[in-house]
Amino acid sequence: MLAKEGDAHRPSDVLNTLKRLGFGAVVSVPDGWLGKILVRIEHEPSMRLVRATHEEEALAIACGLRLGGVRTALLVQNAGVLSMGAGMVSLAQRYQFPLLMLVSYRGTPDDPVFYHVPKGRATEPVFRGVGLSYACVDRHRPIGPQVEHAATFAEEASCPFALLLSREDIQW
Repeated sequence: MLAKEGDAHRPSDVLNTLKRLGFGAVVSVPDGWLGKILVRIEHEPSMRLVRATHEEEALAIACGLRLGGVRTALLVQNAGVLSMGAGMVSLAQRYQFPLLMLVSYRGTPDDPVFYHVPKGRATEPVFRGVGLSYACVDRHRPIGPQVEHAATFAEEASCPFALLLSREDIQW
């Protein structure tokens, strides 16, 4: 279900929530849904956008920024998180990095592009298998508080937390 006229613009709410919560950096590997929000982040004076060449590199950069004291979000596609396996368990989880991961959830019934479907099927079972804490955004509730709750969970639990986003949540 797409946002109706008069509804808040969900991608703007995501960006505004990150700014309000003091995120100083966003690390990303581009995805079709993420392109325009990445441009907005790049032009946001209070944040630094770091573009990585692949997802495990993005994870390492995000952990390094966080180690340096910068509140950091990781913005990637679900397939990218699936490819982070070793880095997720041997770096981010092992050393308890409180990273907010905003993840475009490709391959769901709302995104039936044939080559994304296997990724969609594997996402949640793999997340559970590696012990990655996650939640799916509820499209019937405002997104800003959901991003804030995810960020708070990551901080309080000292662990990465993945918030799975639909197209309407993240595509500008």
